[in-house]
Amino acid sequence: MKKALGVTRPLLAAVLAFGITLAGLCAAQEPAAADFVEPTTDRQCDEFNRSWVVTSRHTYLSIKVQVRWSAVGAKEMQEEFILSPGSSRAIGCASKLEVVSAEIMQF
Repeated sequence: MKKALGVTRPLLAAVLAFGITLAGLCAAQEPAAADFVEPTTDRQCDEFNRSWVVTSRHTYLSIKVQVRWSAVGAKEMQEEFILSPGSSRAIGCASKLEVVSAEIMQF
């Protein structure tokens, strides 16, 4: 009986260590929220500015997004909003658009 317990404890410790390592690897491979946010242009507004649309490519979680943009000759704007899964939001006309931050919402 003592011999069986002696073998079981190291085996249990090895299985536990493997499980913790595997859980750490799985958590590390989760994509960042910004990977699901896609800014695109859909048309030209004028010679210098384009119409921007921000789209969430996530299929089941909402994402809180913060963007910064500016049109040529206008002040820089910053806006924060929540994108539902698979939805899009029109930002407006700007020469450039930058996704400042993105965070997956856990409700």
